[in-house]
Amino acid sequence: MSVRRAVPRRGATLDARAAEAIGIFVRILARCGCEPSDIADAVEEACRKIPRGLAAKARAALREMDNASHVLTLWFSDPAYLDRRGRPVPLPLRGPGGSLETLAARADLHLDVRELLRYFARRKVLRRVGNRYLPKDRILNLRGAGGPENFRHLRGVLGMLRTQEHNGQPRRRAEGWYEVFAENPRFPVSARSAFDKSMRQWGNRMMLRADAEMHRYERGRKRGERTVRMGIGIYRFEEGGSTDFPRSRRRLRATRA
Repeated sequence: MSVRRAVPRRGATLDARAAEAIGIFVRILARCGCEPSDIADAVEEACRKIPRGLAAKARAALREMDNASHVLTLWFSDPAYLDRRGRPVPLPLRGPGGSLETLAARADLHLDVRELLRYFARRKVLRRVGNRYLPKDRILNLRGAGGPENFRHLRGVLGMLRTQEHNGQPRRRAEGWYEVFAENPRFPVSARSAFDKSMRQWGNRMMLRADAEMHRYERGRKRGERTVRMGIGIYRFEEGGSTDFPRSRRRLRATRA
């Protein structure tokens, strides 16, 4: 199936990813029986509800660095950056031999090591060991990161939409991409926290295993072989029912007082 991707006009605040996400979502709605004029009316109504200044504030926020997470993958898996026990070694910012600069170049030749260091510092990913740096975790947590978190949301939504559109093609045209769901129509609200905790545990284990396997294929690729950005994601969702969230402990203590 040939799909014409929207090209944002010069100076537009919508980049290519945002324009593509809108295009795919509109096509999905049309395939569900929604008329284009109704879709346009709904989008216009939703846009009117966006708080004034929200877009300008978002543009001023720290932006995501596409391959920052891959730096951590290499740091935790490449033998050149591991000690005898298989743990990441502390790295200087620059210098001969292994450094954060050479590691960043391994992940992406266009990564600026100073910008990467500031990005990691904002996310509290590294700790200082003398004049060297050591990663705290292999997982880059963007919750509450503002700009990077929002850009990651866009990439995640676009990834799901691409999968939906790809899997909507006839089987004779394209092999399906992995896509499964598990749902329960009567999940108790009281079990949310316990389920979220267990999901983070086994979900993180699965993500680390997938990340390591993708890196294994990356290391084994042939010279000059064509590559593509590959990824998987896990998320949980809710529909209907109660949308109340537990209040903070501070608020609960104040209420009891």
